Parts: sequence; C-alpha cells; structure tokens
Amino acid sequence: MLGSRTGIKTLLLLGIPVLVICAFFSLTRCAVVWDGEVVVVARDREIAEAAVNDYLEQLESSAGMPVKINADTVKYRPTWRFGAVEDKKEIQLCLAQKLDHQYEASGIFVDGKQIVAVKDKAVAQQVLDKLLNTYSVDEDEKGKLSFKQQVEIKPVTVDRYDLMDADRAVEYIRFGGVEVREYKVKEGDTLWDVAIAAKLPVEELMEANPDLTPETMQIGQQIKISRPAPLVDVLTTYQDVRREEMSFRVQEKVDQNLYWGEQKLVQKGSPGQREVVYEVTLENGLETKRRVLEQKVIKEPVPQVIAKGNKKLLAFRGGNGRLAYPTVGSIVSPFGQRWGRVHEGVDIAANYGSPVVAAEAGTVQRAGYRGGYGLCIDISHGSGVVTRYAHLSSAAVKPGQRVERGQFIGRAGSSGNSTGPHLHFEVIVNGVPKNPALFI
Repeated sequence: MLGSRTGIKTLLLLGIPVLVICAFFSLTRCAVVWDGEVVVVARDREIAEAAVNDYLEQLESSAGMPVKINADTVKYRPTWRFGAVEDKKEIQLCLAQKLDHQYEASGIFVDGKQIVAVKDKAVAQQVLDKLLNTYSVDEDEKGKLSFKQQVEIKPVTVDRYDLMDADRAVEYIRFGGVEVREYKVKEGDTLWDVAIAAKLPVEELMEANPDLTPETMQIGQQIKISRPAPLVDVLTTYQDVRREEMSFRVQEKVDQNLYWGEQKLVQKGSPGQREVVYEVTLENGLETKRRVLEQKVIKEPVPQVIAKGNKKLLAFRGGNGRLAYPTVGSIVSPFGQRWGRVHEGVDIAANYGSPVVAAEAGTVQRAGYRGGYGLCIDISHGSGVVTRYAHLSSAAVKPGQRVERGQFIGRAGSSGNSTGPHLHFEVIVNGVPKNPALFI
C-alpha cells in the first residue's frame, strides 16, 4: 500500500512539468515583427508567412510592378500568448496599416541625377521617345534626334506616390525646370512694361523679386525673370539643301570723259546661284547652329561695272574744279525727273531778296526775263560751261560784263513760273544740263 502511494507521487511529480511544458508549447504563437515592432501575432509561422506573401503578391498585382521589402526588416519570432489572429485577411489588414513598402521601378537620370521614376524600363523608354519625337523634323529632312545631356535609365526603389505615368513624366521633364534671367531697368520702364516684354503676369514677376516695389524702381536695377525650362535638352540635327542667290560684285573704273561726280552704268550686274548643303542644329526646336557642309555654284554672278568721272569742270582755273555755292540755303528740289518732266537744275531755298553770287568767274551772256525762268542771268565760264540763275527779283549785272567768282550778281525772288521765293540754279556743259549738285 505504501509503495503504491509512493509511485503515484512520483508520477505526479514527473507528469505535471511535462503537462506544463506541453501547455506552454501549445500556446506558443508567431509574431510578425517589422523594423523591431510587432505588427501582428499569428497562430503559427506558416500562417504568418502565408499572410505576408499573399499581401505582397496583392500589392504587386494591383500595381503591376515588383514590391521591394528589405528581408532584414521582416522577422518571425515565437511568442507565448493566449490570443492570436488566425484569419489571413485580418492579418493582412494589420500588415497594410503598419508594413512599409516600396516598388522596384525605373528611374530616368540626367547627368547622373534622377529626375523622374516610372513603372518600368519600357515606360521609361517610352518617355524618352516621346521627348525626342516632340522635336522631330519632316521625314524628308532625315533628322537625327539626341539628348544634349547624358540620359540613362536605371533601376530604382521608390514610394508609390513618387511614380509618374508616361504623359506626366514627359510634361514634367519638358517644363519642370526653371530658367532665371536678369533684366536691367531702362529709363521709362514700368513693372508692367517689363512683365509684358517677358510675357509674364505682374504677380509672378513680383513673386520672383520679393524686394521689388513698382514705385521705387531705379534705372539700372536688376530684375529676375523666371520661366519654365526643360530638365533635359533635345538636339535635332538635319541637313538642309537650299538654292541661294549669290550677290554680284560692283566694279568701278575711271572714265576720262565724265566729269567729277558723274557716273555711268557700263554693265548691269546679275546675281548668280549656288546650291548649299547645311547641317542645321536645333535645341528644343530653336536653331542654334548652321554649318556649311558643301556648296556648288550653279550660275556665276555677273559683276556690275560702273564708270566714274574724274574730269574737272573748269580744270584750267586750277583748284579742285568745284563751283562756289550761289546763295545761302539748302537744295529743296533736286536735279532729275519732277512732275512728269526733267527738272534741269536744282532749287535752293532762299528768302526774297537774298543775295546771289557768281559760281565762277566768267562773262554775263544774259540778264533779263526769259519765259518761265522769270528774271534770269546766264554766265559763260569758257570750255562750254554755262551757269544759270533764275526766278530772281533783281539783277546787278549786264550782258557782256565780266564777273569774278563769288561776286554779287542779283537777289533771289519768285519771278516766272515759281511757287515761292527760291533760286533755280543750272549747270550747262556744251548745251547739255548737268546735275549742279555734282559741282557745288
């Protein structure tokens, strides 16, 4: 009897710890730990891992791209707890609230700096193709498109809200930069003038220049003008074949039979033609460079030949052969065609009664009224040269009288066919009217 009791005690002493240990292990759960913090406690590791993997698969399926989670930050640890989450969806709800994740995407880099991130490499290439095609040229011109900067596509890990679709990425790359220029205020400028010239609202101009006040603008003050600019520049290079006109040269030669200042067209010039092949470079659609690759002359230009005289009007008098100015005033009506007929002299502005002098020494041939000339004086200077002074109000010389250069011969007026006081002055060489402006 005593031995039986002893056996029962021994059995109890050994069995109770075993039962406690079995109970402990039966209550052991699996904790999903994220970055050192318990996210949820599942019944066992199998359920926990299945819930996490299903959750990540759902994320990838909805986004259509791989999800990136650092394996070192998700851990599974045994824990002793009476309660545990057994429903997979409830576990995933806890994961969604606390589990941080990123997506494996493709980034577009310009000169080593990431500017946008998109879903994958195919979308990134689509963005770059759209940027290039924005500035494509006609098919006939066979243009070459490239980026000015170094552009690369690289794998990146980003948050979902950092991703862009193709169209948004194109727009951001084209207009997401800022170009800042400075304008120096000139006399008479207002802030509204500057804003109109810069094609910006006044509000944006003031926002870019917080210290600027319209009332205190000073000449020479620098104003910053900000405008959208691309984050990458597109270069377009193509060949432009053109036929261009070649200008002709003008050659001059001396004609001893022409007076000083006179000229005559000997040969009319004619432009030539050439075919030129240019290499044209555009930056963001604007031409920045044009280089000649080759050129071929199709038609040579014909030079224009002009004969110019150096013969002095009155060479035997010495000096430069120029005539003295006959009165004080400027030429108001030149030599040549006027009112449908030839004006054979020049009209010089003069007040009524202004003195008139001889343009050169000579002999008075005429001093009297002559039709439309009114009161008129003709002076012969020899060598077939005659000067005429018309529309006078009075004459101080007589026919046959000898006069010297600069001698007073009469006064300006408005006699004959005249609309007002002035001096009509002519230079006649061997009976042919010449342009007086060439000799006075």
